Amino acid sequence: MKEIRDHALLYALLAKYCIEVCDKEEGERLIEKITVLYGHRRGKRMRSLSDQDGLIPDINAYLTHGEWRGKPGENISTLKLTDDRTVSSVSKCAWYDTWKKYDLVSYGSYYCRYIDQALCEGFDGTFGLEIPGTLSGGNDVCLFEWSQPADLMKVDALRKEYGDQYIRSFDFHTEELLACAAEILNAENRRSVLELAKQEYEKLMKSTTAISDSY
Repeated sequence: MKEIRDHALLYALLAKYCIEVCDKEEGERLIEKITVLYGHRRGKRMRSLSDQDGLIPDINAYLTHGEWRGKPGENISTLKLTDDRTVSSVSKCAWYDTWKKYDLVSYGSYYCRYIDQALCEGFDGTFGLEIPGTLSGGNDVCLFEWSQPADLMKVDALRKEYGDQYIRSFDFHTEELLACAAEILNAENRRSVLELAKQEYEKLMKSTTAISDSY
């Protein structure tokens, strides 16, 4: 069963080979397209489930329809409110720790640059997002500031009600990332990027968590 480390490592390797196989400008364009496509799909799934639950698409719905959960202690964050914002401060992140372990922070940082904005765009809710800083960008914490204050009592109640029913495994998320990468790279005649990333991933992981040959 895959974990956050698998997802993080595969993403960083995709970014690495986008830039190594192509020039930097083209490589950055490709990894942006892959990340935005992946984020939009996740955000749209979250919105669809929120709509099915009869919720308005506000920050409360967004915070209670996430699709992943890490192991205890892998990620540490706090949530605070201001008069007009919800602010999340992340002091420990399993994606960032994986990138540090494999000396891939510069490549992993593209994920931080694009993913959360893409999620919000896909969700298409009644709020915006600003990201003043990230761990991968050299800051002490990742800061996420949504332009709407959450009702934390409502969020807590909804999370208890929904439990894990909307959580998807990292087997799913890794395959979804591969599918998005394949869609973009095949259309751009850059299939070799995907093959190189998969090969290095399996070498680093010693094939203990092999990935699909479907893409």
